[in-house]
Amino acid sequence: MRIFKFWQVESERFEIDGNPILIKCYGGSNVSDEDARAQAREKIAKVKRRINGDRRVFETYETEIREEVVSFLNEEAVITRNRYGAQVLNLQNIMVLDIDKPKTSFFDLFRKRDDSSDKQKIIEMVRKLAQKPAYRELGLRIYETSKGIRVIVVGKTFNPASSATNEMMKEFNSDNLYRFLCQKQKCFRARLTPKPSRIKIRAYRVKFPRSAEEDAPFREWLAGYEHASQGFSTCRFVEQIGPGLFPDVIRLHDEISGAYRDQRLA
Repeated sequence: MRIFKFWQVESERFEIDGNPILIKCYGGSNVSDEDARAQAREKIAKVKRRINGDRRVFETYETEIREEVVSFLNEEAVITRNRYGAQVLNLQNIMVLDIDKPKTSFFDLFRKRDDSSDKQKIIEMVRKLAQKPAYRELGLRIYETSKGIRVIVVGKTFNPASSATNEMMKEFNSDNLYRFLCQKQKCFRARLTPKPSRIKIRAYRVKFPRSAEEDAPFREWLAGYEHASQGFSTCRFVEQIGPGLFPDVIRLHDEISGAYRDQRLA
C-alpha cells in the first residue's frame, strides 16, 4: 500500500529531437521531505531512460496513492481524501468488493435496468456464493450503496495484487476498474463520505500536495462539504453472512459511512 506522509515535486528540462520538454514528477516518502525529493528525482531519471528507449524501466512500477492522509490508523489501514474531497478507507489486506451490477445473461441485455432489483440480485448472488466450500468460513458483510452493493470480507486476509484475489473478485462480479486499481495500488478501498455531486455541493478538484494559497479556498469548500454530508450516509448495512467477528477498523468504517443511520445514500 503506497500511501505517504511526505510529498515533494521535482522538475527538469529535457530535449527530444532538439525540442525542449519539462519533466515534472512527484515523490512520496514516510521518512522526510528530502527523501520524497530524492524519490521524485529518481522518477525523473527513469522517465529519461524511458524516453531514451529503455522499455522495461517501469515494468515493476507500483502505483502510488497521492492523497492527503486524514487519519493514519495503522500500517494496514489509512484514511485519505480523494481528488473530489471524499474520505476513503484504504485497507492493505481486508478485501472490499465493489459490485455495481449483477451477473447478466444474453436476455438481460434487452430488459430495462432497475437499480432496486439489481441490488437484490447482487445480494442473492453473494448469498449463493457464500455457500461454496471456498467461502463458507468467511464473514461477508453486505452494504447497500447509492448505485450498488459493497461487501467487506472478514475472517481472512488477502493480497490485493494476487491472481487468487483477482479471481475471487471476478467471481463476485466486482467492478473491473476497481479490480484493476486494487492490483496496481496494492490495497482495497472504500469511500466513507458522500460524493459532492450527490449532496448538491459544487465540485472541487482537491490538489495534493497544495500550496498555502491553495489551502485557504480548499478549507472553505471543505467546511461546506462536511456540513452538508451530515445528512447522508455512504452505505447502509444489510446483513452479515458467516462468522460475526470483525476488526475495529470495520466498526470505524460503519461509523464514518453512516451504515446504521437511516439517511439517504450518496
